[in-house]
Amino acid sequence: MKLYIMRHGEANYPQGSYSDRERRLTTNGEREVMTTTTWLIDKQPEVDCVYVSPYLRAQQTASILLSHLKTGQRQDCDDITPDGHAASVVSWLAAEIQEHNFNSVVLVSHMPLVSYLVHELDASVQPPIFPTAGIAVVDFSPETLRGKFQQLLIAERCAG
Repeated sequence: MKLYIMRHGEANYPQGSYSDRERRLTTNGEREVMTTTTWLIDKQPEVDCVYVSPYLRAQQTASILLSHLKTGQRQDCDDITPDGHAASVVSWLAAEIQEHNFNSVVLVSHMPLVSYLVHELDASVQPPIFPTAGIAVVDFSPETLRGKFQQLLIAERCAG
C-alpha cells in the first residue's frame, strides 16, 4: 500500500503567543502545501484516509490538502505530534490500515516525527530532513511493519 508522510507547510507563531500548538501557516506555507497537493493529486487523486496531527499548522495543511484531494475519511490523531514515538505510530497505523483495508493513506505531521517514521519503516534510509510541505512516498506493508522509501518530494521541485 502507498503511505504518504507529509510535513506541514511553513509556519510562524501568532503574535503574542509562543505555543507550538498554535503556530499558523504563513502565506508561503499555504503556497507550499498547494504545490505538493497538486503533485499528490496527479499521482494519487484519491486516498482512503488522511491522518492529521491536532496542531494548528497540520490542521491547516490538511484542510488545504482535503479541499482538493478525494478521500474516504479524515482522522485527527493525538499521537502524531512532533514528539510522537515512531515505532508506536507505525504499529498503530498498521493496525488502522489492516482494520479498514486501506490502500493509500496520507499522514500529516511534524519534524522530527516524520523523519523518524521514514527511518522506522525503512532502516536502510537515514532519517531525512523534511522541508516544510515535503512528502515522503513509502511502499508500506502493514503485516511486516516495514516499508520501502521511494522518494522525498519538495514543494519547489514539484512546481518545476
